[in-house]
This record gives sequence, C-alpha cells and structure tokens, in this order.
Amino acid sequence: MFAYLKYKETIAAKQKERADRIAELMPVYGTPLTAEEVKIFRTSVPELVAEVHKGLVKPIDVLHAYGKRALKAQENTNCLTEILFKDAEKQAEVCNNHGSLAGLPISFKDTVSIKGYDCTLGIAMHAFKPLENDAPLVRLLKDAGALPYCKTNIPMTLLSYESYNNIWGRTENPHVKGYTPGGSSGGEAALLAYGGGRVGLATDVAGSVRVPSHFSGCYTVRSSFGRIPRAGNCTPTRGQDGITSIYSPMTRSFDDLEYVFKAIIDMKPWEYDYTVHPIPWREITLPKKLKIGVMYSDGVVDPSPACTRALKQTVDALTKQGHEIVTFTPPSPVDALRISTQLILADAGRVATSQIAWCEPFDKGVTKFLRIARLPRFIKKIWAWWYLRVKGDAVIASLLNNWNEKTMPEHMDLVYEREGYRAQYFKAWKESGIDFLVTVPNATPALPHNGMFESFASIGYAVMFNLVDYSSGVIPVTHVDKELDALPADFNLKKLNYVAKGAYRNYNAEKMHGLPVGVQIVGQRLEEEKVLKMMALTVSALKDIGVEYELLNEI
Repeated sequence: MFAYLKYKETIAAKQKERADRIAELMPVYGTPLTAEEVKIFRTSVPELVAEVHKGLVKPIDVLHAYGKRALKAQENTNCLTEILFKDAEKQAEVCNNHGSLAGLPISFKDTVSIKGYDCTLGIAMHAFKPLENDAPLVRLLKDAGALPYCKTNIPMTLLSYESYNNIWGRTENPHVKGYTPGGSSGGEAALLAYGGGRVGLATDVAGSVRVPSHFSGCYTVRSSFGRIPRAGNCTPTRGQDGITSIYSPMTRSFDDLEYVFKAIIDMKPWEYDYTVHPIPWREITLPKKLKIGVMYSDGVVDPSPACTRALKQTVDALTKQGHEIVTFTPPSPVDALRISTQLILADAGRVATSQIAWCEPFDKGVTKFLRIARLPRFIKKIWAWWYLRVKGDAVIASLLNNWNEKTMPEHMDLVYEREGYRAQYFKAWKESGIDFLVTVPNATPALPHNGMFESFASIGYAVMFNLVDYSSGVIPVTHVDKELDALPADFNLKKLNYVAKGAYRNYNAEKMHGLPVGVQIVGQRLEEEKVLKMMALTVSALKDIGVEYELLNEI
C-alpha cells in the first residue's frame, strides 16, 4: 500500500512540475504569434539558418515562435514531457550563430539525455533524477547552434506503436481524435504534424520513427547503425543488441529532413560518439532511369485499402517518370517477423519491466505479448499445434512456437539466424537488380487508442528493415478517404490469419477519415544519402501527377 501511495505521489508531483513550467511561460509563449513569428515559422530550416547567419533573425525570436506553437500542440495533443524553454532562452544568447543549425529549436524524444532534466521514460522510478550530462547527440547539435527546447512523449517500454504512460498520459493524433500518433516516437510525430516544431530527433528499433511519421504525416529516414550518435541516452531495454536501436531525425517537411541530416553528418559525429562510423556526407547523383522494386504485400498482412492506394499513387507517379517498376519478393517475411520479435524481447521483457512498479500499468499490446512469452513452453507448443493443424494458420503457429524467454545459447543461435537472413536479403536484392524498394510503412493507417492489444504483432513492414539494418525513409502521400478506402463488400475477416485479423479489427475507413497515409522508401545499409535523393525524387514525381501532401495547421 505504501508503494502504491508513493507511486501516485510521484506521478502527481511530476505532472505538477510540467504544469508549473508551462504556466510560468504563458506571459510570453501564451500570446498569439506576431506577424514576424508567423514568417519565421513558415521559413524552411535552410532559409531560416541563413537568415540567422546574416543577422536578419535572432535565435531568441525563433525560439519564441516555435515555443508558442509547441505549447499549442501540447494543449491539443499532450505531446510534451520535459519543457526546456528557459534553458533554451539562455542557449539562444550564446549559441553558435554561424553553425549549420544556428538558432534552430530542436525537440527530442524523451529518451534523450539532457543535462538538468529527467529521463523518466514514463516510469515513476526515474522521476526527479535529473541527468548530469548532455548526450553526445545533444552536444553535437548545440555545437551546430541548435536550441533544445522540449522533450516528447513515448510508451513506457518503447515497444509499441502507441504513446501513453502513467506520468505523462496519452498523446493524441493531431488529425483525428481517438487515434494514436504512433510509437514509440509518437510525441515527436504529434508535435511536428500539429505544427509545434519543424525538427526532432528520435529512435527506431522496430519502426519507431517511420510508423509515427506514417500515422501522423511527417518525414523521416531511418539511418543504419553507426551514422547518428546514440551513446549516453536512456532506454528501458538496456543491453538489447539483437536489433539495435538507432537515432534519426524527423521533420515537418522533406527539405528540412535532407538539410538536417546533412548538417549532422557534416559535424563529424564520429568525433562525439564512439559508435559512429567515420563516413562523411556523400553527394549522390541518381541514374535517369531507376529499377524500383515494389513489395505489394509481405504475405502476413496485406495492406489496407488506404495504404494500397498511397502505394499505387506512388508507383504510378514513378512509372510516369520513366522508371522501371518490378515486383520484389523478399526472403520469408514470416521469418523476419519471427526472428526480429524474438531478438528484441529475448528476455521476455524482464529488463524493461524490472523498472516498472507492480502497481504501474503499461501498454496493453506489450502486456499481451509478455503474457504469451512467459507462458510455459509446453502450453505454447499445444497452442501452436492447434493453430497450425486445426485453424491452418502457419503464421501465428510459427510465432507462438518461438516467443519464449531465451537462454544464452538460444540467443546466440538467433543472432546466427539473423545474419543468415541478412545474407539472404542481400542476395535477393542483388539478384533482382533493383536500386530501391518501395512499400507501405504499416498495413494500416493510425490505430485507435489501445489498438495495439489487437495489432501487437502487425509490425512486419517496418521491423523487416531493422532486422537487415537498411536505410529506409517515410514520406506522407495522402489522407484516408472514407469512400475511396472502405473495405470491399466481400471482405471476410474470418479468412485472415491471426496477425492480419488483429490489424484489420482496427481498420475502419469512415472513422479514420482524414488520417495521414505514407509510403516507405528503402535502400541498402548505410545508403542514407541515396534514400534521401530517392525520397526527393518521389515527392517531385507525386507532385507532377497532382498528389501533394497537405500539412496540418499551415500558417
């Protein structure tokens, strides 16, 4: 009983701290945007930085504009955790006005370590333990002239496509209430999509920057391991290296994404973090005619009508540009899902949940998975046999047979299997002769709140590229249309496998009307510059056929 009271007291105190910080800021940041501040926010990052260099705009004025928008985003979506405005104001007075990110406010996922602030991860035991040092990524960005101004919401274990926890509450999708902005970088996506910022940094271990970008309407590129600093930050799954988490930028516009990624690489991040490869920025010229592979389905969950429409629009646009389009069939996507989910939760969530109090509820989808993973193996063997022999569902049978807490030899066997899958994927890519791969980021648009309870295993389109560590970006294409994207009259949920049923139980085009829909563009490992070029080409090709994504709350 004492532990429960202490837990409730901690949460109340942390929420009050955030509320007090916001209240203190309202005399300045609670006022309407001035005409000059509107102009500042409309200005792209490259142009804004150039104006700071010339002395035409002051960093403190940029911070005021972004800060006002961020508090509006917080009011409407509950996307913020730590409010850093006061320290950002001090930083604005001393920042590098000639750096590549001069005067630019940047938001961070709650996992990022920033001196003087908590890294709670939404978990009560981490509250009121301010960090003593900035992470290398934060130091790099500050050296480039950036202003860290806020941190954003996440799920407690970082293992969900939703973003809610007991300290900070639930983050809303800014497009349609009642839907998630994604996870685990959902707070970041909500902030950017609403218009509370232009640039943020977040992590991806199973789609955590790409799926929120798809759910909320942002731009991102998942970098391969070793391009962006990741050391010195916080994680609830410390020591998990079967599928390595990486940091990547998320932005409100594509031009900002390309500029910020290059700015980070040009700062020589390998001089800040031992995990970064010394690979300078590479200027890329793409061939006039590309061979583009399309993965129309992963064979586990067919894309929903809305996602299929966005993919078709993209393929049509690229075809009209004269590029060769071929169907790409990857090595078994079921194996990719089976291997990756085991590696990410090889300990059946023991490390992550060891930080969570007995009275502290967490994500429903993760809870469901952990309950399965911790069942006695003989029960799962029987369960898997029943699904395979009686229901004819080989997908869930394969997963159930393998979702267990691993011994060290079993984990080593999985790493060996991971490397074998990577070799198969590399071979399939080379034999196909493709330059890039285009597919959906997820089978459906954003999920309703608590939708991960049903859709917890439907992560294949994203996690596949974490498994092989390929560079992969997401661009928003369109929005769900309740008429164009309705399920066909002959759709039969009962005919689907267990994983697909979980995804489609949450699909309702009428309720989802207005939610963003994106596509995913994939290159091979450490090909971020090439992927960014392909993303630019795709945005331009879509525009040429009259498909131009409309941002929310443009001013």
